[in-house]
Amino acid sequence: MIDVFDIMAFVVFAVLLVVAVIVVVGLGSLPGRIAQSRGHPQAAAIDVASWLGMATLGLLWPIAFIWAFLKPLSPAPPSPSQEPDGSLDPNGNARLAQMQSRVDELEAALRKLRDGKETGS
Repeated sequence: MIDVFDIMAFVVFAVLLVVAVIVVVGLGSLPGRIAQSRGHPQAAAIDVASWLGMATLGLLWPIAFIWAFLKPLSPAPPSPSQEPDGSLDPNGNARLAQMQSRVDELEAALRKLRDGKETGS
């Protein structure tokens, strides 16, 4: 016979099962929601990694969670001879000449140091 305590046990078990499903779904979707709210360009991949992590009993989930907070790398900066809009910098040749003269100065100083060590030994 089923009595009141059996019914209460079934109710408690059902509530625990529902809570467990809510927790798993909430945790599984958390990294994807964080990535989307932060405008992460790889939000879909983070969401997939999160759900795969839940399917593998939490192996990939911490990686997806950390990945959601990482700032993606920015694109490469424009070259020194170009402006941000892509047009050529009129002072590009002047900068190149300045850099070349600085390299020449450094090479001369290095030669002087090497010559001093060779005569001193």
